[in-house]
Amino acid sequence: MSQPIQKRDIRPDIQVLRAFAVGVVLVSHLWPNGPLAGGYLGVDVFFVISGFLITSHLVEHVPTNHHGLLDFWGRRVRRLLPASLAVLAATAVASWLWLPESQWLATARQIRAAATYWVNWALAADSVDYFAAGSPATPVQHYWSLSVEEQFYLVWPVLILLLTWLGWRLRERRWLYFAGLLVVVGASLWFSITYTRSTPAAAYFVSTTRVWELGAGGLLAVAQPVIAKVLSTKWGERSRIPVAYAGWLLMAAAVWRFNAETAIPGWRAAIPVAGALLVLAANAPLDWYPVHMLQWLGDHSYSIYLWHWPLLVIEPAALQSARGWKDDVAIIVATLVLAALTKRFLEDPVRNLAWWRRLVPTYAMGALGMAVVIAVSVTWTGVANHRQEEHQRQLADQLAGKMACFGAAALDPANNCAPTNDGGYVPDGSIWQIGAIERGKPGLNDSLCNSYEHDWRVTRCDAGDLSSPVTVVLTGNSHALQWLEALSEIAEAQHWHLVTYYATGCPFADWQEGTFLPQFVHCGEWGRAVLSSILKLKPTLVVTSNLGYQPNYAGWFRPGFGRPQFVDVYTSAYRKLSDAGIRTVVIRDAPSAVGGDKGETKLFPNANPISCLGAHPDDYGACSAPRSEWEYADPAVDAVNKVGSPMVTFADFNDRVCGPVTCYAVVGGVRVWQDRSHLTGTYVHTMIPYIEPVLVGAVASP
Repeated sequence: MSQPIQKRDIRPDIQVLRAFAVGVVLVSHLWPNGPLAGGYLGVDVFFVISGFLITSHLVEHVPTNHHGLLDFWGRRVRRLLPASLAVLAATAVASWLWLPESQWLATARQIRAAATYWVNWALAADSVDYFAAGSPATPVQHYWSLSVEEQFYLVWPVLILLLTWLGWRLRERRWLYFAGLLVVVGASLWFSITYTRSTPAAAYFVSTTRVWELGAGGLLAVAQPVIAKVLSTKWGERSRIPVAYAGWLLMAAAVWRFNAETAIPGWRAAIPVAGALLVLAANAPLDWYPVHMLQWLGDHSYSIYLWHWPLLVIEPAALQSARGWKDDVAIIVATLVLAALTKRFLEDPVRNLAWWRRLVPTYAMGALGMAVVIAVSVTWTGVANHRQEEHQRQLADQLAGKMACFGAAALDPANNCAPTNDGGYVPDGSIWQIGAIERGKPGLNDSLCNSYEHDWRVTRCDAGDLSSPVTVVLTGNSHALQWLEALSEIAEAQHWHLVTYYATGCPFADWQEGTFLPQFVHCGEWGRAVLSSILKLKPTLVVTSNLGYQPNYAGWFRPGFGRPQFVDVYTSAYRKLSDAGIRTVVIRDAPSAVGGDKGETKLFPNANPISCLGAHPDDYGACSAPRSEWEYADPAVDAVNKVGSPMVTFADFNDRVCGPVTCYAVVGGVRVWQDRSHLTGTYVHTMIPYIEPVLVGAVASP
């Protein structure tokens, strides 16, 4: 992505390598399920190139004091910031004009993070936030890799400087540099392997799992004189092209064989990294490359990378239609044209301005550019917050009005309503939660109330009337949490004490030892601990619901664990509650795109209802699906029947989520799903009239 510091440093083979990297990234983003699904590995190749070039410069022009560091960073500012900030500003304006309001706040926040080069950490935090992880990608998500590089540029010269001071008595410090960098690379690689194994979503973005890739290029740069001597021999010269071929084959194989399910970075990233290192080390003659076209792509790779993703994300929203092959061609052409214009009229002229070569103007203009982008983002955020407050007031008025055909009431046969297939729907406020939780009831809107994946510590939160003789517990995974909007309102109206135990991903059940694979054992511990806590608490009522079906948990359990075993662990938990005299209501899991027995359907383009509704603003019916494909045989229902106790019953509200035949994306003017699996808080709120009688009846039962 970044270019060498001086023109003389450019090697044609490196530009060809850049062309390959940006080309496969572009292709994989346009066609993520195509033959080059692993094209995202082009970013790993970019990291190796950047590490090689930057370290080559640093060991030849070692920064010996703070002036040297400031001069190095100043060159990076002049090279990278003009194009980066210009694309960010253009993206902010285009996003404001064309993206759905529901994406404004997230996009504005990530634009601020991208402008200050820490968006990779923001994305890592979102990736482990269960509900943020399902959000649509913003138009600046690709800036994560630029952030990794900028953080590398910030730290790497300091490391070289410290190593220089450490070896100040040495004439030749190259091997000291190599040893010092090798320690950093080894530590980062170890962390990358372990963290990718435990938390792959966050590991993809954080700098600490990626430093070794840049550092590997740095190690090659330090060892380059020795390698050059070896390659200058007779046999060395003959080996250049075979070594380069081997490198290209490694990269091509990784791009061809890897896909979105491959755990990256980790040890698998060593394959494209090794390939890039071999090509760089070989420095082979270019007789066998289509040099001119590839060099042009390499020269423009930075701008191509900057422009392609915003165009890909914003274009369907701007045209309000799903992407087709003509759109893909238009995006490619627009990307190349904008990249050529950016390099010709912005990157090169600004970098060569004589007055900007001084440090004070360099840093001042860089800071000013960041400030402008941040100001646009902050202004946009203010507008979005104001609009959201207006939407919340409108929504509160509609909810208070108890309209006969609003939300779930539209599916009530007694109301004789029709589901909404066009004409707009009410905004969803914060999308996930509205009403009581949005107003900040103690304990319910705090992230400390949730138990997060790979850790699953038991967390308890209390709300409602804490002095009430009636205690109601809500427990389960996120498919229990989605009912919290209703239960919090009901608890407040009925003066109940509401207690919550919920965990992202982990179903509530009486898990047996040895059920889970090692990385998921904490889920079993959470389930057993919560069951024990509830038995000690002896509440009036337990309400539970889970997404819990074996195909959705592939890779969690040891071989042989399937649907019958799910029934068994649910049965054991419900029977223990019944034996303790605790009444339990099991809410049947709602239909969803990931719930069906047949696996995920293609209801939502990009697996997101917002994208689908945005692409079909005049026909929401295009975002509907057959109920038979979305509703599955919940093993919890079989467990209730197996217990056979009047203390344990199940509640089925699916007729208020879907019609008899069809599941609609919008019902009664309210969006039903916030993502491909969870109901919106707004829609759940409209289901309160149907949920409350069931729970009140259960509490009143002897």
